[in-house]
Amino acid sequence: MAPTDRKILITAAEGQTARCLIELLTTDEDYTGKYSALSALVFSEEAKTTLAEFEGLEVLVFDPKNQKLLVQAMEKVDTCMLIPPARKDKAKITRSLLETAKKAKTVTNLVFLSSAGCDYAEKDKQPRLREFIALETLAMAAKSDTSSEQTGHSPCIVRAGFYAENLLLYTKQAQGEGKLPIPIDEHHKFAPIALGDVAQLLAHILTSQGPHGLADEVRGQMMVATGPMMVAGPELAQAASQALGAKMEFQSISEEEAMTILSSEQGAEVDEAEKEYLLEYYSLVREGKTNYVSNSAFQAIFGHRGQELSDFFQAYSGEFKPKKRRVESASKSSGRKAKGGKVGATPMKKTRSSASKMSIDEEATVDDEEMSDS
Repeated sequence: MAPTDRKILITAAEGQTARCLIELLTTDEDYTGKYSALSALVFSEEAKTTLAEFEGLEVLVFDPKNQKLLVQAMEKVDTCMLIPPARKDKAKITRSLLETAKKAKTVTNLVFLSSAGCDYAEKDKQPRLREFIALETLAMAAKSDTSSEQTGHSPCIVRAGFYAENLLLYTKQAQGEGKLPIPIDEHHKFAPIALGDVAQLLAHILTSQGPHGLADEVRGQMMVATGPMMVAGPELAQAASQALGAKMEFQSISEEEAMTILSSEQGAEVDEAEKEYLLEYYSLVREGKTNYVSNSAFQAIFGHRGQELSDFFQAYSGEFKPKKRRVESASKSSGRKAKGGKVGATPMKKTRSSASKMSIDEEATVDDEEMSDS
């Protein structure tokens, strides 16, 4: 298939969602022939280097002081995948990007990534979640603003649910104690969705074709995308146990304990704003505001429900499966103390329902004396 003349820009490209999406668009035959140019916007020079592996991808660095340059970049595209960055100033940056798109007057197709649950969030209890409502309003406003010409004429908003990959934050407890410590009670339910499924949905929307821009099946849609099954904590642990072939238990912890985990080395790579978002989402779960499944759009497009939780845990078995201490073999293999080494994540597996795997490497230091005490 010859490439279409669609030109796509993806914002917050250093994030996991954007990276997974870029990987799909540049490697999956279902999408590679459906655009003629792909560019990405990042927020630092350092982030720019992390995308060097994607051949043909033009990477731009966001400079809030040089809006003219950003307008020029927007003028080269007709489709924008607007992903709010996981930062304290995400609302300010998103507003700036939307204003820039209006000035460019060329971005006909505007796809905005929002969050499921934002409509149930309360401003005083879940401000990070609630601010998505204001951002959605800004994204939709372009369609009725005649001064912006074609900007946002063909919009789509996707409210993505809680990423199952967020559970990777608890791999230390899973491997060491066989537990999943989550700040909800055993009867609270939610429907985690695989990151790869969100990326697949976004890739389909961005490359879809219709008489007015995006395909009619997605144009103007407000899509809520959750995982295929509602689960409580014990059910989550059961799915993990079945997939891993090892017993995994759910542990209900307080919000303070959850914050302690996020503030430790386990959450070192998570932005403070993202930590707040996660805790707010868990509070929605505790309030019973996530007792629903919404994957009809995914099912209609791809013909299946998306990645099941058992498949998710199986894909990440290397990160979750409890570690067994083999004292005898460890002591025989070396006469000296083992040094810290990388315990790599499971190799990336690309499937139709899960296009990418986030990996969390951890430093594991093994001490012979510590092992002998066990």
